[in-house]
Amino acid sequence: CFSRFNGFWAVALYDFKKRRLILSRDRLGKKPLYWTQFGSRLYFASEIKSLLRVPAVSNNRKVNEEAVWHWCVDGRRDLENSTFFDGIHSLPAACWTVVDQNFPNNIQTFWEVPRERLRESDISVPEAMRLVRETLDDAVRIRLRADVPLALELSGGLDSSTVLALAARHHPGRITTYTVKSADPQSDEEPFARSVASRYNTDYRVLEPGMGGLWQGITAFTALQEEPYHSPNMQTSQVIWSLMRAAGTKVVLTGAAGDEMFGGYSRYYLKAQIENLIHGRLGHFVGNAAHWTERQHSLSAIGREMIEMLGLRLLARRVKSAIPALNNLYLRNIPTPRRQYYAATLSAWLREEIVNTQIPYWLRSGEKNYMGMPFEARTPFLDYRVVEIAARLPTTYLIRHGWHKWILRKAMEDSLPADVVWRRIKMGFPYPFESFFATYRSIIDMILREARNPYIDFSRYARLRTDWNALSFILWYEFFINDNISLFRKIEEMSAAIERPVTMAYVPEYLKNRGNNSSDPMPSQAML
Repeated sequence: CFSRFNGFWAVALYDFKKRRLILSRDRLGKKPLYWTQFGSRLYFASEIKSLLRVPAVSNNRKVNEEAVWHWCVDGRRDLENSTFFDGIHSLPAACWTVVDQNFPNNIQTFWEVPRERLRESDISVPEAMRLVRETLDDAVRIRLRADVPLALELSGGLDSSTVLALAARHHPGRITTYTVKSADPQSDEEPFARSVASRYNTDYRVLEPGMGGLWQGITAFTALQEEPYHSPNMQTSQVIWSLMRAAGTKVVLTGAAGDEMFGGYSRYYLKAQIENLIHGRLGHFVGNAAHWTERQHSLSAIGREMIEMLGLRLLARRVKSAIPALNNLYLRNIPTPRRQYYAATLSAWLREEIVNTQIPYWLRSGEKNYMGMPFEARTPFLDYRVVEIAARLPTTYLIRHGWHKWILRKAMEDSLPADVVWRRIKMGFPYPFESFFATYRSIIDMILREARNPYIDFSRYARLRTDWNALSFILWYEFFINDNISLFRKIEEMSAAIERPVTMAYVPEYLKNRGNNSSDPMPSQAML
């Protein structure tokens, strides 16, 4: 039956007549479902914290060294259904299983991301445009169903603007939209969001959360995430969502994953060019090259990416693997994993990011953030029908004439302002790491002085104090492995004198729970 579902789930079904337990996760793994085994017993839950309540699990906590290596060296995470806890796994996405003596060898897959793409001769541009628009339109339509207040995150970029344009066709009333205004003019997309909101007459609301408040809630947020996370900006998101939640919004539609589906990042360009050369598509190669520098990048940036595409980065990894002193500037006591994640062509790279390296992390960490509020986020670009179409379209429809997401732009150009559809610069919200490390140096120095971690060479002090991945891993280790809650109390005490206090407009559940039982820094909401 799971192949007939459209949406996200993690379920445990018990058949009382046959006395059997069935576990399943949605196609892309948005909803978490963790499991571990001790002896003849299987434990499963939607949170790792729940599993750590089991004495046998808690007393045998160990680090997944392969996960640490990939996190610190490659920045990759959530690989092959692993976690940072050795022995605690995620049930694979798009799978179901009967829990019996054969588990986990009997896990069955009911869906997978398509592996083969169509050729241009198989599908015309007008047909591809129609298919993309119609499928996205229905994906948005069914996600507008709600018996609670619903809103839309509108960044001003192509993806969220697409969701709004399609939602306006089906939503009976005025749509509420939220836009975050950046203090940095170089990354502020609010004028573009305002243009789209005006076109569709939305209830347009602008939020300006600013920075601050990271360390004041670091204990509860570390417990909420359960694993290292990529940026302090994730806590800024909590402030944004608390403002939305305080206004009554409980369901939000987002434009997330449009870049991964339709080739929206600059890192995809040279992989597309390599694929063009492999398949003899010289016209597309020349067409992209002729427009690329004026659209996106300087020649120096292209040169840096070309070095990676030629495989020199992979060669460098092999050299580092052979010479431990070069393995990492601060890692120690961790062997290089057997598998390296690398794909030369755009088709292979996009599939790898959807299945292994990008989407699993964004869904896992984002879902914890949302549910910590709680808040339901719906992502039309991850409707499995949209994923299937995007994964089967010719890559020449994704990147064409130097434009990323070319087919999506063409499909939506009649419904959105031209300066949104054909904007050349992709802004996003880059986190001000340089300012962050300078502002909080005293806190970071204290963490590095007091932390104890066998995998970190603390003599590499200068590198550690400006590397968030390292700091995030150190904090995770202190909290979940060393049980060093006193360190987190010191962090929060020091932050009171440094940070601008941030008041949540709506206090998230993960903070409420901690407030109700301050002696327990790791509240669990999901024991099954």
